[in-house]
Amino acid sequence: MIHFGVVLPFVLPIALTASPLLGILLAAAFAQPPCQTARLALPTRLPVIAGAGAALIAAWMLLGQADWETVVGNWSPVSFTGLPLAMAGFAPSAGIIIAWTTLYFLHSLQPPNAAHSESHRAAPALLVASLALVAFANNLVTLLVGLGLTDLLTAYWALRRQDNERNALIGLMLSGLSVALLTLVAAVHISAGNSPHLPLVRLDASAATTLALAIALRLNFAPFRTSSDVWGDLRTTAGAVGGLLVLTRLPTLGIARLPEWFYGLALASALLTLLIALLRAEDRANALAPAVATASAYLAGASAILATPGATAAATIAWLVGAALLGQPQFTDAPLSARRARYALRIAGALCLVGLPLTVGFVGQAGAVATWTEHSAGGWPFALAWSVVLAAMTYVLLKLVLSSADEQAQPVRSIAHPLRPSMWIAREAIGGLTALAPILIFGIAPALLTAGSLADALARNSAAGWASWSIAIIAGALLWRLEPRWRPAVRSISNRAIGALELGWCYSLLDGAVARLRQPFGQVFALLESDGMLLWAIIAVLLAVLIARPGGP
Repeated sequence: MIHFGVVLPFVLPIALTASPLLGILLAAAFAQPPCQTARLALPTRLPVIAGAGAALIAAWMLLGQADWETVVGNWSPVSFTGLPLAMAGFAPSAGIIIAWTTLYFLHSLQPPNAAHSESHRAAPALLVASLALVAFANNLVTLLVGLGLTDLLTAYWALRRQDNERNALIGLMLSGLSVALLTLVAAVHISAGNSPHLPLVRLDASAATTLALAIALRLNFAPFRTSSDVWGDLRTTAGAVGGLLVLTRLPTLGIARLPEWFYGLALASALLTLLIALLRAEDRANALAPAVATASAYLAGASAILATPGATAAATIAWLVGAALLGQPQFTDAPLSARRARYALRIAGALCLVGLPLTVGFVGQAGAVATWTEHSAGGWPFALAWSVVLAAMTYVLLKLVLSSADEQAQPVRSIAHPLRPSMWIAREAIGGLTALAPILIFGIAPALLTAGSLADALARNSAAGWASWSIAIIAGALLWRLEPRWRPAVRSISNRAIGALELGWCYSLLDGAVARLRQPFGQVFALLESDGMLLWAIIAVLLAVLIARPGGP
């Protein structure tokens, strides 16, 4: 007899990775003509919603599976590396995947609108699978393959949506360099005769600098940034999620502490992002949401100072879910009760980002200041920088949440005809409960992320931590309250300040490097797309078979 508890760990990863793509395929098969009404649009989108919901349920259930391991397949990686693609449970990464599938589920609930007309796209579904490889990788090869697939899918989606091609290509170059550095660390580790099996991997302390640079490139710390709000669009944040998943793993791989410049870059990048947004946005609060998302991603990277995988995972969850709640659009055809529900969710997202106790944001921040101050006198500048960033974040969040209706996110009208009020209320109730679940559950029970109990989180946030948090919140509130007095003086120097803070010279260098790298690739693609494309494909396949077979060519 087959026991359900034995089969479940093997079924859940399949459900997590395959359900979103299956929903997309079913939605495409039963798609209606473009001139669909709301009553026709909802049934055709039900497979997408069901697929996202199944993935979300599977992610939550995987969190409860203590020990599981599965082999994805003994295909080509075995021929070149001797290792299959293997996955195993890791509670902190499971929490991050829960947050990502929560965003995917909320995205599937959104009605089509003019700014986001393509409702059925395979890229988000495939990103769930690629990030699952990174999150649950059980060897170094699986981790690198998952990161590479994530980067390719993210770049493809950005170019397909006709976003800024320059930013997309620079981001792909930085992510590719990050994967190359991680591959170098893995190769050195394996060449020394060490096991690539992640539970047995213990990296040398000398690898910390290379790993820090790889993650800084992936998170786009300053000056390695494509724009000041690089992670403001939550549809293209998979690269940063992959970097934070690697950062979450480092303490278990023997790297408990990264070089100090990594944390300094994280805090400086967050502060620069908020300052640029404040100087540029002036009185337009809707332009601040992308900056909050980017700055909170950088703060999640700085939380690695705690050397606790669960704390880094908690900070990542707070970034993903909290920033998503702040950036949700307000539809003009939604009833008043639905708009009020979204406003309440914006407040919940803001409280999570500032680290209010009983939210997952507090678990990700608790103890950071104490860790810096207890090391030595040199840690006080980092603690001060953390407080300054939190004060600026508080000011921006107050401006976002408490601004008047015309200053908030501009309402958009959905393409389909308006839904009935009952359907709007049901949609907002389901979305709200789904979004609040990871914020509250992981905030009250951080042990699910292996971050200790809530009492442990409260204990490691020393008196210095509580004092700095309280002072930062009060300072941010005072900045918001006294804004009419200092805003005119700042406006007079905003243009010059933005030019200095944006580091445009560095972006120009990166742009030139990308342009030079594209030239040889463009010539190769032109050759492969010629009449001899089939011949080149046959030659490539033959070479791969000859190299991969036992004994070599």
